[in-house]
Amino acid sequence: MLYYDKKWCKISYHADVPCIQLDWCGFATGEKFREACNAALALLKEKKVSKMIANNSQAKLVSLEDQKWMNEEWFPQAYAAGYRTSAVVESENIFNEVAVKNIVNKMENGKFTVQYFHNLERAKEWLKDFKVELV
Repeated sequence: MLYYDKKWCKISYHADVPCIQLDWCGFATGEKFREACNAALALLKEKKVSKMIANNSQAKLVSLEDQKWMNEEWFPQAYAAGYRTSAVVESENIFNEVAVKNIVNKMENGKFTVQYFHNLERAKEWLKDFKVELV
């Protein structure tokens, strides 16, 4: 079910997994990027899920400021809300791929499980089968 529908990002909930899915498209920086991330966080809290799919296949770039914001502000809030596991569909854009891996490398070790995929369906299947242990 689609909960957020903007040009730069669509956010949906998959009850069968259960997880939140973010489909990034093109450029989303600053206010737009944070709005989408915060919408995903609100949905994560509402649905009480611990898993997300970040579909970056059509994403272009995550700015350094947004990377810093993710690591310093968003991830701690998401962790407090129960977020633990992410399936990341890699971007075809090398700059986005590097930015996403930079974000993941700065996430607090041991708190999150992240797996990379080239295919959305495989990412969803993996996430559906992955068992999260909440600490």
